[in-house]
This record gives sequence, structure tokens and C-alpha cells, in this order.
Amino acid sequence: MVKHLRDGWTRLPEALRFSLPVWLAARLLTTLFGFWIWKLRPQPPAEIMVFYEGLQPITESWRGMFFGIWQRWDTVYYQTIVEKGYVIEKSSAFFPLYPLTARILFRLTGLGSLECLYLVSTLAYLAAIVLLYALIKEKFNSTIARRSVMALAVFPSSFFFLALYPQGLGLALVLFAILLAEKRYWFGCAIVSWLAGLTHSTALPLSLILLAEAVIFIRQNTHPWRCVALLVAGMPALGIGLFWAWRINQNFPPIITILTTEFDRYPAPPWNNLLNWVAMLPHHLLAPDWLINSIALILTIASIIWTGRRISIGWALYQVALLIMVLGIGVNYDPLLSYNRYILSGFPIFTMLGWWVNTPVKRLIGFTLGVFGQVILLLLFLLWVWVG
Repeated sequence: MVKHLRDGWTRLPEALRFSLPVWLAARLLTTLFGFWIWKLRPQPPAEIMVFYEGLQPITESWRGMFFGIWQRWDTVYYQTIVEKGYVIEKSSAFFPLYPLTARILFRLTGLGSLECLYLVSTLAYLAAIVLLYALIKEKFNSTIARRSVMALAVFPSSFFFLALYPQGLGLALVLFAILLAEKRYWFGCAIVSWLAGLTHSTALPLSLILLAEAVIFIRQNTHPWRCVALLVAGMPALGIGLFWAWRINQNFPPIITILTTEFDRYPAPPWNNLLNWVAMLPHHLLAPDWLINSIALILTIASIIWTGRRISIGWALYQVALLIMVLGIGVNYDPLLSYNRYILSGFPIFTMLGWWVNTPVKRLIGFTLGVFGQVILLLLFLLWVWVG
């Protein structure tokens, strides 16, 4: 029996053999941490009840321990979409693929809406780290691929991959699209890229990597239809555009109106938000989310330079576009609000970190700082403090 299990394990793809224990450890540790927080505060504070948007908080018994503890902030809107569709105006700001995938499970299995969101997030995160491993191994080697996966797993805001948020699904689709483009499977890449656009707006920079790959393909081939590959670069924008067109058809207010009136976010030139952050930073240096957002911003800029030199201009442009997008929306009291979450789709950061931690000392420092930061942010998040 043991021999059969060992043989079966060795036959698994290398990416899955390494990623599976990392994924299991992350899911187990966040679950145990959630149990602890649930025991400390099983009931939400009275002032928080307004954020449930009329939903019943899940706080009792095993459902409260396992799933209700993740019923926080944006999850409430995704839960509403799973159960009722886009019935409230505020929920129309949230892209559809993640909650609608959970809704299919909800209808087919009879599981609760939170359970379905939990399953989609958890499985999507596994797919994301397996795909990251495969992509980085092709660019470098297995050693850097393993380090990159670990860098992603211990990054301070990586618990959002396992929260009931779409970050894991979005990253998995982006990475899958890039792998398909590099193997020249253009039809599959078009479908996956379109789905990425239906998952989150941060998929838009994917177009630049796909465009770079399409240009390389066109230059290397003489097929008369080779220029059709250029159309694939527009698929993320098509996904985003279709969702926005559907919103207009449903008579929802413009996205910017929702963000401004309901979520206090406003569009601004990226350099304005950057300058405001620099001006406000000295007053918030002790705030964990401000500190981690600042580190994430520095790592983003460093990854732009690093990927441009060592990988491709497409990857560097991807990071530039992602940086501009995230900095283009802010709030008055925190110009980098949610930066640590949105930048999780910036996979070149984790590639750079995987390459950089090439000594035991660097790996120990990186692992310690990452885990410490993740524990702090996760603690605040589960206690209903907005951190991303």
C-alpha cells in the first residue's frame, strides 16, 4: 500500500508535487488561525452589522468556525451574488466569474454559498501556484520555481488567495493564458484570457504580455493567418467590456459612480496618488497595512526593472500597466488602499523574489518577514479591520 502511494506520488507532475504540500499547509494554517479568532470573537461587533448588507452573519457551530469567519468585507457582496444575483446596486461593481462559478456549485451541490466560494478560492489557489511553478521552471529552473512559489505563499497579503475573494482565480487564469500563449495555443489562450477579464479588472495588463508573444509569433512565422494572433491580446479587455456593457444594459450606474459614492474611491492621475502617499506616509509608518503597501510598491518598481532585464519587455510592461491601474484609483485617507491585494496578480514580483533569495540567510529573512506580515494582516482582516 505504502509503495503504491509512493509510486503514485512520484508519477505526479513536478509542479504539483511541490505545490500541493505548500497549498495544504497554507490552507491548514489559515483555517487554524481562523478557529482561534472565532473563539476569541465569534460575534461581529454591533457597528459592523451594516456591512453584512442584510445577510445573516454565519457565526454558530462548525459553519461559523470554518466559513463564517471568512464572511468579511467584499465576501458579503460575492455571497449576495451567489444567492440572489446582482440584486443590489453596490454589488454591480464586482466582476462575475468568481461568484457565478460558486453559484453553479451552489445550484448543483446544495452546499451553502460560503462553502462554494471557499471551494472555488481554495482550488483556484492550488491551480495558481502549480501554474506559477510551471511558468518559472520554463523561464529558469526548478530551484527558482520552488522559491517563487514559496515567495508567493508567504507574501503578507497572500491570505487573500484563500479568503473568499477572486484573487486566486484571477491569477490562475492569467498564468494559464501566458503558458498557452508561449506554447502558441492561441484559441485556448483567447478563451482563458477572456475569462480572466470576467474575473477582475487587474487582468487588463495581461494584454501586453499576449501582445508581445503575438508579435514574436508573427515575426517567426510566414502563415498567412498569423496576424490573427494579435486579436488574442484584446480578449482580457473584451471580458471586462462585456461585463461593463451588461451593467449598462441592466441600468446600473457607471462603475466610477459606484466606486465614488459607495466605496469612497476616486480616479486620479497615478502620480497624484503616489505623491499623496509620500506626503502621508510619515504619519502612518506604524500602521501594518501602510508599511506592507509601501514594501509592495517598492517591490513592484524593482520587478519592472528586473523583469525587463532578465525575462522580457512584455513582463515589464505588464507590471507597469498594473502599477498605473492600481495607482489610478485611491481614497483621500489612503492613496494605496488595497494595493497589497491588487498587486497579488503581479506575479513577476514573486519571480524576482524567487531569484533573489539565493542564500539560506536571505530565505530565512524573507520567510520570517513574510509570515510575520501575513499573520498581522490576517489577524486584522478576520477582526473586521480593512487591510486590503
